[in-house]
Amino acid sequence: MVLMRKIVGVYSLIIGFAIIALWTVLLMSGQVPELVTEPLSIHFHIAAEILMAGLLIICGIGFMKKKKWSIKLFQVSSGLVIYSVINSAGYYAQSGNLLMVAMFMVLLIITVSILMRLWIDI
Repeated sequence: MVLMRKIVGVYSLIIGFAIIALWTVLLMSGQVPELVTEPLSIHFHIAAEILMAGLLIICGIGFMKKKKWSIKLFQVSSGLVIYSVINSAGYYAQSGNLLMVAMFMVLLIITVSILMRLWIDI
């Protein structure tokens, strides 16, 4: 379980910081046309993703510090990740970007696998 905690902690931190980095790059490079075409929808979407990223970062820190609550927070965060990667895969599939779809499906498989492993160990 000690190794699993480290894996989940590192995974949570990587995904959390990657989401923030991705949105920073997309917004700063003007790659979010929905800011003009669907401003309310995209602002709510970005807020949800930043919330997810923040919870993942807190969760990752909790795992690194061996806090009991980190398992419960990972369960919540995983639900957010699962929804987000499925939703994002659909967005990129619509635009024909199959590489991004594949990346999101890999994240889905990893997240669900970790979540199931944690349920077995609890």
